[in-house]
Amino acid sequence: MSKRESLESNNFDIQLVKDKFLLDKVQYLRGRVFFDKEEKDEDVFDEFCDHLAVVDKRNGLVVGTYRLLLSSVAAKHQGFYSETEFDLANIKKNCSGELLEMCRACVLESYRKYHIINLLWKEIISYFAKYKVRYVFGCPSIENPSPQTIGKIFNFFKENYFAPESFRVEPLKNKIYHYDKNTQVKSPTEAYRLLPSLIRGYLKMGAVACSEPAWDKDFGTADFFMLLDTSRMNEAYKMRFTC
Repeated sequence: MSKRESLESNNFDIQLVKDKFLLDKVQYLRGRVFFDKEEKDEDVFDEFCDHLAVVDKRNGLVVGTYRLLLSSVAAKHQGFYSETEFDLANIKKNCSGELLEMCRACVLESYRKYHIINLLWKEIISYFAKYKVRYVFGCPSIENPSPQTIGKIFNFFKENYFAPESFRVEPLKNKIYHYDKNTQVKSPTEAYRLLPSLIRGYLKMGAVACSEPAWDKDFGTADFFMLLDTSRMNEAYKMRFTC
């Protein structure tokens, strides 16, 4: 962690949500970030997931969050959120050990100049160790997608970051996003400009893309399924969050 990040972290507290009061704050944050509305974003998965919350100690605001769901917990309840978009048969068959789904990541817009995502990742890596997580996955989103942009992103993934066949998943039939299959990026620089910071972080960690895009009608996004093998994480990047 850089000196600037260390100084910043003194202003923030990161914690696992333990009560409904803080969960309400997390859900209102998600509503503001995802839908630009002063209402809660909530679903049936919230009740049995773990939620990380970053709180500004100066004013009590919840300014960042991530939702975490272990496979051992998902098996006792509704399954994974990702299963509402993708067929995870290969993941369940070929990924051994404890799995972790990460989703609903967001940071309040006025706080994106700070290293809130880094604080979240620092806690998430500790979570990996605590629960002996081998594989981590999620379906991060491309906002305001177009068939051309999604085609460029998918072809870039396919050429550079695509998973082995045994780890690939398919969007559910009612979730298929119809993208332009013939578009290509001119360079990796162009591709990275098209990607949100969350996906860039996944790639830097060593994650691979496992799918064609799925259409999330509720959020108006195109989602990709991404998988990270924690035993093969990029060590240089990991050190940023463990020092």
